[in-house]
Amino acid sequence: MKTKSLLYFILTWLFVTGCVRDNSSEFQDILNDVSIQGVEERYENVYVGHPLRIAPTVTTAYGTDLSHLDFYWITYNKSNYSHVDTLAYTKDLDIVICLTPGEHYLKLKAFDRLTGVFYERETVLNVVNDFTNGLLVLAEEKNEAILNFWVPGRNEVIHDLYGKLEGGASLGKNPYKVYFTRYTSELASEVIVMCQDEMGGKILDNTTMSYKRDYRDLFFGMGKDVCVPQAYFRSSMREYLIDDGLVYDRAVNSNPPSMQVRPAMSYASGEYEIAAEADFGDNSQAVSRMVLYDNRNQCFYTLYDITSAFLTTVRNTSGMKYVKGGYFDPDNVGMRCIYANIYSRSESEAREYAGVFVDETGTRWMLRLGIGFWVEGASPNRYLKDLGKVKVEDPTFQQANSYACSAEFPGYMFYAEGSKIYAYSILGGLAWPIYDFNVSQESDYVIDHIELEREGLRLWVAYRDLKQTVLPAGFAGLKIQTDGGLSMVEDVRHDQLADRIVDFESKY
Repeated sequence: MKTKSLLYFILTWLFVTGCVRDNSSEFQDILNDVSIQGVEERYENVYVGHPLRIAPTVTTAYGTDLSHLDFYWITYNKSNYSHVDTLAYTKDLDIVICLTPGEHYLKLKAFDRLTGVFYERETVLNVVNDFTNGLLVLAEEKNEAILNFWVPGRNEVIHDLYGKLEGGASLGKNPYKVYFTRYTSELASEVIVMCQDEMGGKILDNTTMSYKRDYRDLFFGMGKDVCVPQAYFRSSMREYLIDDGLVYDRAVNSNPPSMQVRPAMSYASGEYEIAAEADFGDNSQAVSRMVLYDNRNQCFYTLYDITSAFLTTVRNTSGMKYVKGGYFDPDNVGMRCIYANIYSRSESEAREYAGVFVDETGTRWMLRLGIGFWVEGASPNRYLKDLGKVKVEDPTFQQANSYACSAEFPGYMFYAEGSKIYAYSILGGLAWPIYDFNVSQESDYVIDHIELEREGLRLWVAYRDLKQTVLPAGFAGLKIQTDGGLSMVEDVRHDQLADRIVDFESKY
């Protein structure tokens, strides 16, 4: 039995090795007396469920007579040469793609029965599905959460994606946030849909966007009866789930990530309430550690030790240096935070953040701080420092219902008030209108939410047309231009999609 197993292993290795090695340095080469042309070096955006047709030109020393050749097309996973599959036994390939999303090697092999020699041509297929790259749009329709998906290549919106895939099943009620968590493994990556309906929403398969498990499964065995999901913050070694104001550590320095979170972290003074809109991470380049803000005790926590189950304020965090700037005390800010995000990132990994804070009178302030973990050339290279505190006098800033900033547009914060988008200079302290949706009397728009595209140049805007009695909500993508000043041009727009749209998330 062992001899047979060994023989099978050797034959399989020889077959796979023979299939995958192609040391040709040129795309068009002639192997002995057979030439294979008409196969591209790479095929991008090959969609699952869509046809793929390749008709190569094959010539031999016998001219166009191919009767002595046997053809077959094989494919295998590019990353580890696994999942070898034969797609066709013909010279021309004409199939419907049923491969998993990702990069695959595709090879045409021709076997000459007269000489016993194989000839081959190799290419790469970048297989995608409609859900591989695009924009997740979380919305509400008839008191039910729905997940729409914008396909950028075709500028189309797939409506109620989850309902279509799961036979009309519901994601939940009172939709709140949607997150895409990507890991090195496609199987481990997932989409988290948060609904504040006690059940908490669903976790979806990254590839198929179908049901994977319930949100509340993250708390399995903890006796948690009611879920109030609020945020999901990421660092390179840990991910932190905010639920009902508490922070739960999810150890992800393994792949796949942990199926459950750890018990809620504790604070020496007792109760706390993490600000769900205050993200002091970096979605594009994950930070090595995490900073959180407590709206109840109105202080910053520095999670320097990723193994700790305790929250510590900045001055009390061993290994983290507080650099006093004189603008505010991070251990006693005295205000609530309603929004914060990164607005500047340097090559040395130093990052600066801007936050909108509200004092006891309801007045909004702009606070700035610098956060660094192991910053190259900095002394200290692990620090938190206060950089500024300004009361923003502009009434539109004080009344805004949504804010957005990112390192893609350093020095700026965008906000929405009524039907208008405004730009605010973080360092200059000036605010001005930059885009208005109410350009005619035929519509009456109000903006509900704005969000900057991940590593992109768009501002995503969720709005409602109050003159529409059915499905008043839609969204637009505003391309931000910086040449000759700051401006916005609408290049994506889809109306009447839902009763309201609550959140966006880039899937990449």
